[in-house]
Amino acid sequence: MTKSEETIHVFWTGGLDSTFTLIRLLHTSTVQVQPHYLVGSEDSTGNEIDTMVRIRRALVAQYPELKSRFLHTILTNQHLIPEFEDIKEEIEILRKTVKVAEQYETMANYCKAYKIDKIEVSLTSITGEKDSFEHFRNAAAFKSFTYPTIGLSKREMFKIARENHWETTLDMTSFCRRPKKKVKPCGVCGPCVDAVMSGMGYRLPLDSRLKANIQIPFRNYYRKNYLKHDKSKFFIWIRKKFEGKV
Repeated sequence: MTKSEETIHVFWTGGLDSTFTLIRLLHTSTVQVQPHYLVGSEDSTGNEIDTMVRIRRALVAQYPELKSRFLHTILTNQHLIPEFEDIKEEIEILRKTVKVAEQYETMANYCKAYKIDKIEVSLTSITGEKDSFEHFRNAAAFKSFTYPTIGLSKREMFKIARENHWETTLDMTSFCRRPKKKVKPCGVCGPCVDAVMSGMGYRLPLDSRLKANIQIPFRNYYRKNYLKHDKSKFFIWIRKKFEGKV
């Protein structure tokens, strides 16, 4: 394929959804792909960066023709991203009725600060959260976001990957917020539980998978009662638990 002058911006974390978006763009289009990663202070940060480096090396080694279109990842300290009052106000209004995770607010501020008009945000319609997403996806605060995977489940991504022989790359992705010894999924954080709920439990070792199965009722309860989170110490603890902060 002839290289295109068009550049597609992508939020990339080394996780399944964003990596699927990235490799699909690289393999099925001629555009240049510009990944962006917001560096935080979570336990998983180092593991995510390491995963992205390994995936990049593997892709370029197997498909050298992709190297010129796979632009160097832009890493930005998320704590240095300015906060914009208009974005904050709109999201606060949305949060009175729907769930809007903190990361989306940070991403929206990043786009405005660096004048990114369009960027791919790889979200899937997770059971229990689809209605919230449909409510906030068109908000002005997120006008730069596009959602290339919103109609796909994680199983469907793997199916497409297997059909196109991309599954080796997806198997390299990371998802745990609190990996043990930097590589072993904990089985307790939200992404680990979501992996099991999405039929991807085989990606966790047996002990972590058992822990995740125990967490599923709590995960479902957490989603259904999101608006109560700020009114109870119990819900604040549950929220932090599933966001990997306790």
